[in-house]
Amino acid sequence: MYVISGGDINNMIEGTTAAMISVIFSYKVATVMFSKNVKSCLKMIENDWLSLNTDEEKSILQYHTLHGQYLTTSYAVFMHMTQVFYLLKPVILTILETDVANSTKTSASSLPFFVDYGVDIDRFFYPITIHCYLAVFAHVFSTIAVDGLYCTLIQHACGMFSIIGHMLEDIGKNNNIHFDLTLNKTKDDDYKKALNCLRRHLQAIEFAELIEATFSHILLISVNLNVIGGSMTGIQMVMNLNKGARDAAAPMAIYIAQLVHIFLQFWQAQFLLDYSVIPYDSICRGNWYYTSKRCQRLFLLIMTRTVSPCKITAGKIITLSIEGFGTVLKTMMSYFTVLRSFQ
Repeated sequence: MYVISGGDINNMIEGTTAAMISVIFSYKVATVMFSKNVKSCLKMIENDWLSLNTDEEKSILQYHTLHGQYLTTSYAVFMHMTQVFYLLKPVILTILETDVANSTKTSASSLPFFVDYGVDIDRFFYPITIHCYLAVFAHVFSTIAVDGLYCTLIQHACGMFSIIGHMLEDIGKNNNIHFDLTLNKTKDDDYKKALNCLRRHLQAIEFAELIEATFSHILLISVNLNVIGGSMTGIQMVMNLNKGARDAAAPMAIYIAQLVHIFLQFWQAQFLLDYSVIPYDSICRGNWYYTSKRCQRLFLLIMTRTVSPCKITAGKIITLSIEGFGTVLKTMMSYFTVLRSFQ
């Protein structure tokens, strides 16, 4: 890459970062397209909606669905704004250029990022420009689609754990100290409710494990390459600050987009960690002491499984959480410091 860029460190970093982003998004799309787990997840979502019995359960799941939709829309707007700013960078710089001598630049400087097709760029400028623009559009749309799916699945899982918690709190709610502990199994309505909660809880855990299986390797590639790419983009941004704010604007936009991209993945995984322990808290808050022994044994089964919360990992190596995001930021800054020392 250094040889291709003609020894220009700025072009080398820009080209390497673009290549890493291309690898991340291509791997994302390919994995999701050929994964059978995605179809299984969507089928489970359909079954979960059909299994809702009360309006309150529907409102809980609808709230999480709308929350996922809001997150996806906000993320899409941000990514498209970054995309437009990045693509218009050459045009903006040309308009803002006041020095006539400096405004006469090569066609390569008018491209959104450094490329080398092995042909005369001045001769094939417009086809190359169109290809660069289409590539940026394709990458942005693909990452919005995959990350939007990720948010939607996570929020649905959170909604199901919330519904299970709501159902568990209602068990024994109408009982008092005179409750008959020797009820027959066929007449024990609380036992039937607890058994239904246990089944739903197992289904919610299975759904969370499907999300983990689908995105684990995607997140491994994404986190690692984004850490390296983010460090390199940070170096490029610092290098261009000496030249002026206009030259540092595009690297800064890419750097912020990479941080937002990583943060979204860790933040949503933190949602799953928090919501997967809701059944445990709901049992503790409920009137479990006004239920039969057989019902309490089901509570113990649910609580035992909830002790180990559902989590999303990057290749079974990194557990995604807000704490993990802090660790990744520290690692990124460490790489940034090392690369800065070689400048």
